[in-house]
Parts: sequence; C-alpha cells; structure tokens
Amino acid sequence: MLSTVKSFVIAFVVALLVFGVLGYYAYPYVKSVSEDFLRPGASEDTRPADDTGHSGADTLETVDPGDITDPGDDFEGQKSFTMLLFGSNYQPDVFSDYRVTVATSSDIDLLAQHQRHYTADVIMLVRYSAELGTVIFSAIPSNMIVTAGGINMYLGEVLEKKNVTYFVGAVESVTGLPVDYYVYCQIALFKDVIDMLGGVKFDVPVDMNYTDPEERIVEPGASREPIITYDKDGNIKDVILPGKAFKIDLKKGIQTLNGEKASWVLRYNAYSAGKPDYTRYRETQVNFFKVLFEQVMREEFRARISMVVSEINKRGSTNLTPQEFEDIADTLLNYSAYEKATVPYPGTNLTAGGVQTFSSSRSEAYKTYEKYKIK
Repeated sequence: MLSTVKSFVIAFVVALLVFGVLGYYAYPYVKSVSEDFLRPGASEDTRPADDTGHSGADTLETVDPGDITDPGDDFEGQKSFTMLLFGSNYQPDVFSDYRVTVATSSDIDLLAQHQRHYTADVIMLVRYSAELGTVIFSAIPSNMIVTAGGINMYLGEVLEKKNVTYFVGAVESVTGLPVDYYVYCQIALFKDVIDMLGGVKFDVPVDMNYTDPEERIVEPGASREPIITYDKDGNIKDVILPGKAFKIDLKKGIQTLNGEKASWVLRYNAYSAGKPDYTRYRETQVNFFKVLFEQVMREEFRARISMVVSEINKRGSTNLTPQEFEDIADTLLNYSAYEKATVPYPGTNLTAGGVQTFSSSRSEAYKTYEKYKIK
C-alpha cells in the first residue's frame, strides 16, 4: 500500500514538471491564437449586440476592418447623420417660359414646345460619420434613369413630376442611405444663401462661357407673356419669347464668388469642347461643396448659418428646423476635424441619339454606401 502511494506521488510531481515546462513554451502561441479569435474580423463575430439585439456583424460586414479606427476624443458625443442638399433650375421670377398663355385649344401643341420644365440638377449627399471620423460627399447623377409611379424618367425630373418627399425617397432608394435631413433650394434662394454667407472663395476649373437663347431672362416689371404672331388665315405663325438669352461668363482661376456666380459654377457642364461632360460636372459640384463646407462650417459662423437655416425654412423646403440645427451644430461645425472623402456614384455615362444618360449599378451603390451606415 505504502509503495503504491509513493509511486502515485512521484508520478504526480513528474507530471506537474512536464506540463509546467510545456505550458511555459506554448503560452505565447496560445495567447496569439486566442487574441486573433477575439479580434474584429475573426471567423466568429464576438462584438456586443446593439439595442435591437443584433450583433455588429450585419452592419460591418462590408467594411474593411483596417479602415475602422478610433476617431478619438474630437468626435465624442457627436452625431452621425446623412444630409441631402439639392437644388433645381426653377426660376419663375427670371425665366418666362415655364407657363405660357394659351389663346385657344389649337395653340397647345405649338406653345408646349416653349413650355419650360425644371429638374433637380444638383443632388449632393453629405454624410457625417462620427464613428469613422469621416465626412463623405457624393454627387448623385440627376440624369440617372429611375422608375417613378411606373414611369421611367430621369432622377432629376422626379422633383417636378412628383414632389419633394417623393424625390427624397427616390434618392434613398438608389443609395440605400436613409436621409436624416434634406435642404431644397431654388436658384434664387441659393444665390441669397451664398451672399448671406459672404460668398465662397473657389478655384474655377475652366473659363465658363455659355449662352442659351431658349432660356429667357425677363427684367423686373417687363411683360412675361410671349408675343404670338398670326398669318392672314389666323393661324399661329411664330411665338416670340420675351426677355434676353441666359448667359454664363466666368473666368478660370481662384476668385470669390457671389451667389449668382456660384450658381453659374454649379450649372455649367460644357467641359468637353462645348459639349456636356457630366463626370466633370459632378466633380465640380463636389469640389464646390467641399470648399464651401471648409470655409463656413466653423464655430465663428454658427450665428450666420443659423440665420441661413431660418431663411431656408421660410423660403425653401427642408426638414431641418432651427432647433434641429442646434442639435447637430456641434457636429457640423467640427468639420475641420473630420477626414474628407469623395464617393462617386457607381455606374457609367451613356450617349444615345445625342442624349446622355447615366446607367447605374444599384448593387454596387448599395455596397459603396453601406460602409457609411455604421451607427
């Protein structure tokens, strides 16, 4: 019996020594494996669930873990949000050809040729992501074909043919990004907003020269109705539009733009030998808004921007109330601390019959913007 106990004790001590030595040399390897297993991006997601009970895996699966860094104290307590800024070329106080007087029902077809329509020609998506410490700017192509109410049309046309709410929903559907705030300005309001901000110093990329005889500027107080001439049989011979042709005349180079000249920069698209170049058109729009934000999204501009928000609430269309502006002002005005990124909308410019359209890649768009939906 004593011999058996003695043998057990000796075997136990030897086992302790052997496993102790093995554990000492194996520890670094085991530690490395366990840390890799727990690190974000490992084969099993171990991140805590959010308020809905879902793990972080579904919201982060399209994001490269190497791109996610701790943005630091500069963004503590700030809010992530998506803002849609869009403007139309609707200027009823300037152009005379939106509505014309119809003399008789037989005149409708001819006068309809002079009936001016408007589109959302600037569609800018701005996303502040406090989690990533990033602000993205993405120009959404207004000539993208979408379906609205069962009818194919340009995205920019949805604004006139439907309404602002429908248009915002259309942008959400082509990006997959819910819009928290939207701001819609017609050109007259946009000009006043830029002037209220003191203008914007901008490097105009090219000489911008453009004349459109179909866009008629009517001086204040002048008649807005077209002059209709008839032949001897009483049939319409011609329709002479009032006013003068619309012109853009802007020199290349760094300059401070007032509201009117800023609107010229955003509207000009004849970059390729006088022909529309929508890629450069959207690039210029992105550059303009990045420069504008750099110059005005600062604490010293808080009171001035607050006045702009109030003016837009009076004259434009927005869901960003003065109170909601105060709720996100600290984030907006911390713009300089964020990294800036330009996100082109995925797709291809196509030309058919002299008309340019944008063919979107919806699945790629969803993947592109999903990265910035992190909450």
